Amino acid sequence: MRNFKYIYFFSFLFFFHPIKSGENNLVFHGAYSFESFSGQKTGAVYVSIFNNTNKDFIINSLSSEIAKNVEIHEMLFENEIMRMKKVDKLLIKANEQKYFQPGGMHIMLMGLKKELIDGSHFFINFLINNVTEKRVKVMVLNKKLRENFIE
Repeated sequence: MRNFKYIYFFSFLFFFHPIKSGENNLVFHGAYSFESFSGQKTGAVYVSIFNNTNKDFIINSLSSEIAKNVEIHEMLFENEIMRMKKVDKLLIKANEQKYFQPGGMHIMLMGLKKELIDGSHFFINFLINNVTEKRVKVMVLNKKLRENFIE
């Protein structure tokens, strides 16, 4: 059963079409979040971002209709304690990839306005170089799949 979950998840990521911005050639691939429970105020989003150009890009801010605040966070190990730190601006260098994943860099949804339900989706808006806004679709997955990522 556990292997089936892996196969299901990776099949989902493989067949989920990347969201490509023709204007700046940043590719957002496989954006997902896990379902929440009633009354939950925070959530996390994971996505892979590919810069397929010879120029650098900066993600200046994020927003979503689903949450009051949306921020990029990175995990830091300080004094034998794992901590989250807000990333104000994220630089994505030319031909670089960024992977947002459980236990690492991720997008925090704070002040959730409604419950995240398995099989549904929502959007996150990325402000790039203080000019271009890219709308990225985020799929909501069953929270039982999360067990496969954090062990």
